[in-house]
Amino acid sequence: MTLRGNDVATLRRINSRAVLRELHFDDGGARSVTELAKRVGLSRPTVEAALADLAAEGWVEEISAVASPHKAGRPARRYRFAARAGVVVGIDLGPHTIAVIVADLRGEPLHIERRSGLDLSSGDAAWSAIHELTLAAIRAARVTPAGIRAITAGVPAIVDADGDIALTTVVPDWLASRLPERLRHAFPTVRVFFDNDAKLATLAETEWGCAADVENAVFLLAGHRLTAGLIVNGKVIRGRHGGAGEIGANAVVGWEHAVGRFRERIGDSNVESVLDAAAREDPASVAAVTAFADDIATGLGMLILAIDPQIVVVGGGFARAGVPLLEALEAAVRPQCLFMPAFALSSVGVDAVARGGVAHSLTYVRVSQMELTVA
Repeated sequence: MTLRGNDVATLRRINSRAVLRELHFDDGGARSVTELAKRVGLSRPTVEAALADLAAEGWVEEISAVASPHKAGRPARRYRFAARAGVVVGIDLGPHTIAVIVADLRGEPLHIERRSGLDLSSGDAAWSAIHELTLAAIRAARVTPAGIRAITAGVPAIVDADGDIALTTVVPDWLASRLPERLRHAFPTVRVFFDNDAKLATLAETEWGCAADVENAVFLLAGHRLTAGLIVNGKVIRGRHGGAGEIGANAVVGWEHAVGRFRERIGDSNVESVLDAAAREDPASVAAVTAFADDIATGLGMLILAIDPQIVVVGGGFARAGVPLLEALEAAVRPQCLFMPAFALSSVGVDAVARGGVAHSLTYVRVSQMELTVA
């Protein structure tokens, strides 16, 4: 077969992406040309050409070789993925808090900015917070806006397929204030995404948490409000309009007022203090958490029956209650379920939404810029 000019260029790019894929998923390890040739099944000259292309694009870097005392001659050149070839940003924007994570191209956080106790109920206040903290985070990470490859923001809203806020009862003014459009305008050379906070938190669990390598799971995000993300056949599902998992919209399940009822039960006590006390098995606090679990069991049981998950992961502020909350939820849903899943606390923690934003941004970079899906 005779390869034409375009065919040769295409083949060379396919080869370079095979080498890039190997280095990218090698957890920071450096490889020699010989090692890479064996791993990707290409000849040494082909790998050398691929590395030259990737180095010119900024995706790989040659590291200083160390001579072996047992081998004569020049030490082998070694290469690794250039994780600082750019950064991605994940944002968690709520009505009272905001967190911004700047991460390298392996998803390792370089800097985290957090603010809490804010009033972000107006679109202008939310916009000011998201813009100012994003700029502060990238400055602290010692990068410029030009180094950002993608930004993904998680919001307590239903987000449509175009990345625009379609519906929110939590912060209605955000819908009219066109937050996604304003952020895209502020970073015109960067791909900017918005998504539902629970779906991003669920994505973070599939990348770095308890739901990694799990086919079917429910992620319960229990904080100032209750919502859920669903993993089916290994993927976070969105639904036709982006509303998958929003079972709290059904008044019958009682999710809308569950947090308010919890606050009524604990009176003037601080919510975080009560949850921490429950984790220490303080009887009164455990009783309040158990009542909360009973309140939300109907909705959670419906989700479990709908997808038959292997695991239910609990995240958000109420996860501070720890094992007593898990035990109460398991006991409350057991009578409703045909098959009981395992229960676990989120291992991603309080930054699950922002970490999900990082994961979403990384997926965009891998597919569109690094072309790691090319075989």
